[in-house]
Amino acid sequence: MTNRPRFINEQLQDFFRRISLPRSEWYNTIVDHGGNSQLAYLQTLQKHTLVRIPFENITQHYSWHRTINVRPQHLFNKIVPQPSNRGGYCMEVNSLFHTVLLSLGYMVYMAGARVYSKETRKYGGFSHCVNIVMIDGKKYMVDVGFGANGPTFPVPLLHNEPQKHMSTGTTMIRIMNEPIPQAVDQSQKVWVYQQLNETDFEWAPRFCFVEFEFLLEDIRGLNLNPWKSPTSWFTQKVIVSRFTTNMENEETEAAKLAWDDPKAVDEGTINGDLVLFHDTLKWRRDGKTKLEVQFENEKQRIDAIWKYFGIELDEEDRLAILGTVSQIK
Repeated sequence: MTNRPRFINEQLQDFFRRISLPRSEWYNTIVDHGGNSQLAYLQTLQKHTLVRIPFENITQHYSWHRTINVRPQHLFNKIVPQPSNRGGYCMEVNSLFHTVLLSLGYMVYMAGARVYSKETRKYGGFSHCVNIVMIDGKKYMVDVGFGANGPTFPVPLLHNEPQKHMSTGTTMIRIMNEPIPQAVDQSQKVWVYQQLNETDFEWAPRFCFVEFEFLLEDIRGLNLNPWKSPTSWFTQKVIVSRFTTNMENEETEAAKLAWDDPKAVDEGTINGDLVLFHDTLKWRRDGKTKLEVQFENEKQRIDAIWKYFGIELDEEDRLAILGTVSQIK
């Protein structure tokens, strides 16, 4: 681990400021904290990150270079300095979060994941990643880069232990230690992350992940799929999403409340999500859609990206999408 990139204390403080973490919780290390304290702090960091750093693929559509670089220092420069309010997709935000946890002294490694397609009823190849954190001999899966269906807290690696997805609502999550149907050798088990919501009649798999460590070189290899694959929807559709708390009001400028008032993040509990996908924006809370907007042109989508996520695109970026398959025509 000696050659793994880490952030210096000033960078950690910039990250804490970016996720609206109260100054009383700005730590340089958690090594001297007890296990319960480490777990509670990990959950706090995850919640703040899910609310403040969006899951998004804007660079693939609103930039002239369309380059996704997952090296930690580049990710810091892209996501952390304000007021960019930028985020990224799984390889980006999970890699950034991984480096933060390493820098704080957590025993953490990254692992590869396969995303499940409900259309084909199959898992794709490795195209996602998660963090696995070890505290007091127990392992937890932490994911800040799967969008609205991702876990909102550290999930202990325990077979078939259902828990609520959010503080309110009826959606449940669990992980199962089992082989996937596509595997030839059915003795090889992986962890399968599943959801059950009020409209489902059975548990729906979202992704599966392995328990062994992926190196940073592996993550750079995985990144080629969502970044470059012509069959990946990341290359064809714009997505921006983040979790929201019970202290945000859909009748106001949603994101502005979260980044102007840190209490909305710190004192609020996660009870919903904002999802902008191609030409539609939806805000769901407690399992119900409270706001839905249909975009008719590029200006409306760009305005929504600013209003609800705080991301302002300059003229060069706005022009970069013109003539592409993801443009709203």
